[in-house]
Amino acid sequence: MIDQNHPMWDHINASLKEKVDILAENPYRFYIGQNVWALRNSRQEILEDYLKEAITIENYELCQKIKEVKTFLSFINNHKTSRDYIFILETEETMWDVDVRYYLKKEDNLLKLYTTNDTNEEFHNCNASLEINDYLSKKDIIELLEDYYEKWRTYGGLPRFRKEGLVYEKEFYTIIDSINKKKDHYIKKAKELKTPFIDYLEKVNLNPIPDGKNEYQWLAKCPYSKGKHHIMVSTKNDTYGCGWCKKKGNQRDLENYLKTREL
Repeated sequence: MIDQNHPMWDHINASLKEKVDILAENPYRFYIGQNVWALRNSRQEILEDYLKEAITIENYELCQKIKEVKTFLSFINNHKTSRDYIFILETEETMWDVDVRYYLKKEDNLLKLYTTNDTNEEFHNCNASLEINDYLSKKDIIELLEDYYEKWRTYGGLPRFRKEGLVYEKEFYTIIDSINKKKDHYIKKAKELKTPFIDYLEKVNLNPIPDGKNEYQWLAKCPYSKGKHHIMVSTKNDTYGCGWCKKKGNQRDLENYLKTREL
């Protein structure tokens, strides 16, 4: 009798889409029968059979997913592939209303994150990557996306979902929920650790708000640009900085600047 808690049960009884997703997770063993499994070198043949099955049932969206998983596993196992990139997903950027497509491109021993969009079809380097190894999985890709969205949300907000690729819609919203939960946690902590410097920023109408990236980071209107963008504020050492205006300092520096501006 098969133990329903054993991995083979989930593998053998999964739907076609679920089996493709399991393979994208790159398990050491992929069960195709009771106590019968395929190791990494056999997965391309299995996926080719799944692709034929998806074509037969005319599920062309699943066909595309299978092709992305085939390419992904080819990179890991050093198999030949007809292209050097994987389509991950498509989103809509909330600030610019531009559809953005995310890809991983193989360069040497790395999978580098790139984007294209409706205004520029050229690949844009996101300066984020994964090192290729035998244990790389879709979970690593999801974590890479989460780190990237978290890094850039201050400047462009969080994207909206548009189209599935290797990453599914449900997985995309898991990323967004995780970022929002961390953000809410850090906002609460930042308010608990509020310092007199924040009180001063409020007093001079620079409208400080917790950024939500950690318990010390705040945003405030940039006095050097008359509020056209933000300064970054840290309550860990009560300092601020503006990358655009190339300015930084502490409360006394800001007080002195605001006095000169009043003259």
